[in-house]
Amino acid sequence: MGRTAVGGVWVASIAIVLFASGSQAATAARAVFWIMVAVHAIECVVFLPRMRRAGGSLGAHLFQTFLFGVFHLRTLAPEQSADA
Repeated sequence: MGRTAVGGVWVASIAIVLFASGSQAATAARAVFWIMVAVHAIECVVFLPRMRRAGGSLGAHLFQTFLFGVFHLRTLAPEQSADA
């Protein structure tokens, strides 16, 4: 459900910018788009060590995290505590 919502925001913001250029909706959609780019890029940097430890393709993890953010990170194996 979360991935669908985030994907919908990406698609809607791009579509509004492309098809309603010059309007207030396009200005708001452009702002939402760039905020999502910034937030998801920060998530990629912050959670890079976790994605490396998760195994599999690091590129795929980075791509999924950039698109879906924490909703992809929640699918990774839980962190193992140092005490265990």
